Amino acid sequence: MSSTPTINCPQVASIPVLQVPSSVPIDATQIQPVPVLASLESHAGAGFFCREFKARSNDNQLPPRVLVAGCGAGHEAVAIQQDLNGVVDAVDIEDFVSPELKLKSAVRFGVASVSELPFQDSAFDAIFYHHVIEHVDDPVGSLAELYRVLAPGGWLFVGTPNRLRLVSSIGAHQQSTWDATFANKLADNLRDWKDRLTGRFRNELGAHAGFSRRELDRMLASYFDERHWLTRQYLKFKYSSGRAAKLLPFATNRFVCWFAAPAIYALCRKSP
Repeated sequence: MSSTPTINCPQVASIPVLQVPSSVPIDATQIQPVPVLASLESHAGAGFFCREFKARSNDNQLPPRVLVAGCGAGHEAVAIQQDLNGVVDAVDIEDFVSPELKLKSAVRFGVASVSELPFQDSAFDAIFYHHVIEHVDDPVGSLAELYRVLAPGGWLFVGTPNRLRLVSSIGAHQQSTWDATFANKLADNLRDWKDRLTGRFRNELGAHAGFSRRELDRMLASYFDERHWLTRQYLKFKYSSGRAAKLLPFATNRFVCWFAAPAIYALCRKSP
């Protein structure tokens, strides 16, 4: 979970529109093997996305075309590319990716807004939209744009902070602009509760609030009939080992999960 402030998303598109029709096959030999630059073990969201996508994919299909929408420093995009051995595009509203990572990885990084993506319709088999939707000015509009570039039968994975959570930042890892220290996590929780008590716990007011399951499901339902809520599965995936494992039976209980879980996760399929 990120603790970066809300980011406005102007309509920016500095990378060229992909003109290759989705029907043109991708030559797997063009994807060159690279050294391991990012580990799924340190990026639970990316690891969970890869596991769930592979479980629902045809093993005989061509290398998947994946979009990482809101890639930050780029390490999750690299981990996804190396695990799926796919063709991965990754964009963010600003360029946070180091020149070294760009040079060594097979990911195609660019600068663009999730509200105006420089890709043709149906360009991707899967989209990784992880802890980004709470930062954009128009979350519904961003889902419409992601739906446009997702191929029929493709999958959108979306995660966001749970606005009904009791605590936050428990499992947050190092960010490009934020250190995952106990002091910072404590400060985040104090700030969250201050915003709640003053009626400012809303994304549009600058809080890192996220959405409740009902709020997010209402937005997703406008575009996706098939929606799988995977919050409990994600919590088990991420916290099955370590000190937090003892809390899993409570946190994953279906009656308390929606306020015990610090974030919520859904996998949505575009109708074929």
